Amino acid sequence: MAHESPTARTEALMTDLARNLPLGDLLALGTQLRADITPETLLQDVADAIRRSLGYRRVYVRLRNADTDELEACAFSGIPEDEIVTLRERPLAPAEYQALLQPKNRLSESYLTPGETTPVPDGPSDHDSGTLLVPLRGRSDRLIGAIYVEPADDLAAIELPNIKVLEAIARQAGLALENARLAARTQRLLAKEQLLVELGREVSDTLDLDVILARTVERLKVEFQGSAIALLNDQNELEIVAAVGRIDEAARNVRLRVGEGICGWVVREGLPFLSNDTWNETRVTPAAHDIGTNQYIRSYIAVPLRTGGRVIGVLTVESDQVNAFTYEDVDLLEAVAAQVVGPISSARLYQEAQLLAEQVRRRNKVLEVINTLARMAVSTLDLERLLATVTAEIQQGFGYGHVELYLVDEERGELELVAQAGTEEPVTPGHRQPLSKGLLGRAYRTAATVRADDVRQEPDYQVNTLADARSELCVPVVASGRVLALLNLESRQVAAFSDEDRAALETAADVLANAIENARLYQRAQEAAVLEERSRLARDLHDSISQQLFSMTLTAQAARAQLEKNPARAAAQLERLQETASAALAEMRALIFQLRPPGLSEQGLIATLQQHVAMLRRREGLTIDLFVSGEERDARGIEQAMYRIAQEALNNVVKHAGACQVEVALDLRPDQVVMSIVDDGRGFEPGAENNGNGRHLGLVSMRERAAELGGRLELQSAPGKGTRIKVIVPRGGKEAVGAAER
Repeated sequence: MAHESPTARTEALMTDLARNLPLGDLLALGTQLRADITPETLLQDVADAIRRSLGYRRVYVRLRNADTDELEACAFSGIPEDEIVTLRERPLAPAEYQALLQPKNRLSESYLTPGETTPVPDGPSDHDSGTLLVPLRGRSDRLIGAIYVEPADDLAAIELPNIKVLEAIARQAGLALENARLAARTQRLLAKEQLLVELGREVSDTLDLDVILARTVERLKVEFQGSAIALLNDQNELEIVAAVGRIDEAARNVRLRVGEGICGWVVREGLPFLSNDTWNETRVTPAAHDIGTNQYIRSYIAVPLRTGGRVIGVLTVESDQVNAFTYEDVDLLEAVAAQVVGPISSARLYQEAQLLAEQVRRRNKVLEVINTLARMAVSTLDLERLLATVTAEIQQGFGYGHVELYLVDEERGELELVAQAGTEEPVTPGHRQPLSKGLLGRAYRTAATVRADDVRQEPDYQVNTLADARSELCVPVVASGRVLALLNLESRQVAAFSDEDRAALETAADVLANAIENARLYQRAQEAAVLEERSRLARDLHDSISQQLFSMTLTAQAARAQLEKNPARAAAQLERLQETASAALAEMRALIFQLRPPGLSEQGLIATLQQHVAMLRRREGLTIDLFVSGEERDARGIEQAMYRIAQEALNNVVKHAGACQVEVALDLRPDQVVMSIVDDGRGFEPGAENNGNGRHLGLVSMRERAAELGGRLELQSAPGKGTRIKVIVPRGGKEAVGAAER
């Protein structure tokens, strides 16, 4: 049979194509391509229409990945499921598909796969059935994908007219795909712009760091499955400070060193990181606890938070799907990072300033409490009252919930609870526990502070008074190398006490140690003064009343012997006995007056001094002058001590001075009381007060009484020049001094 001309053959093919091709399908396809559908749906419709309308056996479409330039299979028609999986997992690298696009493989604008016999463009020829590659191109003629067609046995399927139809469909699909991508990109840009505007507004109206962080990750969760922010802490470690999604579940308490894992790499390099398959990531060695490499996360982006040329943290997003992100997502996340890093830095600076201000406030409060304790240490010598007041001051001043004070009883090997404050479960004072047990025992043995952030982790922990305590701070009160007491703080919170708490309590313990020492020294001085007073009274009783009683006994015996023999003489002796008894009674009354002046509380200091001076004039025959100036009002609180000082000074004059004349001056000024006692006696060397005659103890007692009132005692004396004692105390005593200082 004669061969037909190429033109005739083409016309025949076109006629056959027009007769057999469902034109409605093509028109419907064009309508679909113009519809607002996703690129994936669009390409699937194209594949199905080509296979249905043109009768090809297998059709699939590959789309170019804008980030990797690989051709990824995305639409299939007539292909078994197992092959679809294989095609999806096997993208074509640029080198692979460029090798297909060779001139030798070209048919019109399409190409046959390598290894096939190239047919004659305008007519059939003998060849093996191959795969036809029809390029998908956009307006710039840039390759954006390809349609792969495997024809049936009908050779006409790859004849030029059919190829022209495929290319027409491909051109229409390419333009539609480009439009869809452009529309999607426009939508993404608008969404990105909207996200940045809204996020900028949300993070710029506050300086609360937690709020800024929370708003950022919550806003990103609208676009992504999850998000997290990690910031560098003071130890130069990355710490998760905000997270939502799977990251929140996987990254609690995560700490990463710079260079460790994906986030550590981002901080070190200062570059973004995109992984679309974290399980098989090989570029960065993952950390065992890296937030980007857990079982839930398959795709992951991390970008640096950079300010002033320095990376301060990382912003991340995640997905549980492979290949979930593109570099457009990286661009978006970098834009978000640039948007929020300024507010984050400002909030951190504000937070640091607030923290610094709080530290300054707390340190000032610590100094205030310490100063209060120091004033109490020198103003209060009552040990029991001192310890209770100090404990309450520490609890209230520092804001602790539970404060205890234990005194060390070395003789019994025990700690005695003597004061507590702030406790919800008060224990009866006097509670004791062994020195050898618990954290208190450890602090006593080591004479060092013991801090337990979690008492459940301490093998030697022993419950004290707070049954459900979780943290404890034990501070020893040490003086002269000996542990006198223990301050104990307990809390129901883990790690409730900081290094600042420790330093503050150790300072308070130093002040308390001095206070306890002073109080105990005062107690011993008081005890010594009592013993000395008793000794003096015994001497006075022996020197006066005892001698008089002995004389009365002898006189009574003589009178009894003379009663019958010489009644007149017996009467004289009885009269002398009566005189001696009266003198002894007067002496006894004087001694009792010295011990307990009856009119001090009722009559006041001036009247009581006047009575005492009058008694000494009568008893000792001294010339004593008392001069008073000013008003006695507001002198309460000092009368007892001032009277005892005057009493002790006049007693020294009587016993040791050998004076003939004494002058007592009491000047009651508006702000202070000044008293002076001057005698013309033999005097002494003030530097030699401890001369064994008892005078030194009286002077010590007078000085201590003056100091207790917040005043002072001045002494002037010299051999043969008499003695002058001057006492100056504020009205109201030491409490008035403390109030003035405050």
